[in-house]
Amino acid sequence: MAPSGLRITQFSLLRNVARDGTARISDLAATLLLDRTALSRNLDPLLARGFVAVTPGRDARTREVALTTSGAAALKSAMPYWKRAQAEVAKRLGGDKLDTLIATLADVESLHPVRSGRER
Repeated sequence: MAPSGLRITQFSLLRNVARDGTARISDLAATLLLDRTALSRNLDPLLARGFVAVTPGRDARTREVALTTSGAAALKSAMPYWKRAQAEVAKRLGGDKLDTLIATLADVESLHPVRSGRER
């Protein structure tokens, strides 16, 4: 991902916003299984580069994140690097191990309080 100028966490964030559209910061944090502080740390460089915009939400207490045209372009230019990395992992692990890894990671995600319904 380095040649794209994006960290994998930034790529993931941009990809989620591109897929889901404009989202409240709290909803985006929940989707990414991050607390708001961690999300802010990942958003700040994307805001500085003009890849996302943060605007007031539907009420005064919320803010929303949207992908900008520059962010969509950055995501598009990073996609070949992500695809190449995915292909390399699949090649090195093999299909069965990769499927097991993905299933195990899904199990781990399901333990998160947001996913398990035990959020405080």
